[in-house]
Amino acid sequence: MQAIISRLDPKTSTIVTDLWQKLYNECGLNAIYTIPTPHVTWFAADEIDLDPSLPLISEIAEETKEFTLHTFGLGIFSGERPILYLPMVKTLEMIRLHCKIWEQLGPHAQAEKLYYSPKMWVPHITLALKDLTKENMACAVNAIGFDPIELYVVIDNLIVAEYEETSLGELLFQYDFKGK
Repeated sequence: MQAIISRLDPKTSTIVTDLWQKLYNECGLNAIYTIPTPHVTWFAADEIDLDPSLPLISEIAEETKEFTLHTFGLGIFSGERPILYLPMVKTLEMIRLHCKIWEQLGPHAQAEKLYYSPKMWVPHITLALKDLTKENMACAVNAIGFDPIELYVVIDNLIVAEYEETSLGELLFQYDFKGK
């Protein structure tokens, strides 16, 4: 799978990796470490044709200025493989960027992950995935659910990332925002 993500600012990344570590120490959750960095995902597909897409991503980053997002509380995507996450409050800047990415990259992708599409997307920062089960869900919620978690996250980049179920994720290309 390939995705367009934004790496979190250093302060927020440290807080998120501390939460990952707490979930590992207290509940044994470590599947999150296959993800290369704490991030927000904008777009994902089985494959993105990078030849036409990289100039588009670069142009989007050139036109976009950094902005701050707000997150607080915890969320759970339920199902056979639940995901524990920090929900992010949508802003107009965020929605505009998200729609632009989908409009420009959609034609160059195969098998887009529609749960990231503008109609379905719940922006979030993932805390636990793949190894969250009925047996350890209560542990995970108890480990961090009673701590006040409220973050202001600076978003200032777009990154092309690659991730497979059986290997570590990799950051391929980074474009920093340059908009004024």
